[in-house]
Amino acid sequence: MTAKKLSVSEDLDGQSFRQAVSLFATGIGVISSEDEDGNIHGATVNSFTSISLEPPTIMVSLKPGKMHSILAQNGCFGVSILGENHQDYSAYFSRRDFNDAPPPEFTKRHAYKTLADAIAWFECRVDKMVDVNDHTLFIAKVTACGRSEPGSQAPLLFFASKYHHNPSPIA
Repeated sequence: MTAKKLSVSEDLDGQSFRQAVSLFATGIGVISSEDEDGNIHGATVNSFTSISLEPPTIMVSLKPGKMHSILAQNGCFGVSILGENHQDYSAYFSRRDFNDAPPPEFTKRHAYKTLADAIAWFECRVDKMVDVNDHTLFIAKVTACGRSEPGSQAPLLFFASKYHHNPSPIA
């Protein structure tokens, strides 16, 4: 198999980049935060990354929109890592039309709400916002985190623009 190479003079288009970067397998998370009226909002992301252990710091990348505005305004949010049985949660928070589906259940473990049955969760306070082209990187300190019972559920994975399930959860 031969990889297609781009010459320096060739323009890199967004679709080619999307196809190539889709081959980097990621987990799926839901970012959640409350608006000024106390309503919980969520957004599906696969751009969640740990940055530092000391202090615990993470990064999420968001395009301008409702969740971006809420995070920029209130500076705090939750991250819920989805398990193999949560594909419907990912779909719920990634589309604009919810088709009257009931919202997933959130819980407040310490200060901020996360999905009640997430396989891992993080409560975060925004430390820095960095604009990069059409996205903003929200760099945040983790104020609390936890996980479900080890081995109880494998993660929901995203690879080649499709969901995949890990065959064996870590014990």
